[in-house]
Amino acid sequence: MPMQTCYIAEERRLNLSFSGNLDVSVSQDVCGICKSPPPNLESCIVDISRIDRLFDSGVALLKMLYRHLVNNDILVVILSDSPKIRKRMATITSQPSPVFYPKDLFPPL
Repeated sequence: MPMQTCYIAEERRLNLSFSGNLDVSVSQDVCGICKSPPPNLESCIVDISRIDRLFDSGVALLKMLYRHLVNNDILVVILSDSPKIRKRMATITSQPSPVFYPKDLFPPL
């Protein structure tokens, strides 16, 4: 499945995980989240570390999702360890690079 969602109500956090190609094929899922986000949502983790390819349509969807959530005072964290994706983050967020590398968040024990 290209997009998986998990809402953790007690943390008011939505986890979105994408895999495979990030393109227009997930537009209905992303638009659904924008249209009716979970109640009392405070943060959203967008994990794109398992995508194979980020298409322009996927960038547009991420940009729409990011802007919608941020405009509603929801903290958005994007996870990726791909240098190619990191280069495209400024397009998505209109900021230098809010991408976190999974290994930085969860250092080895």
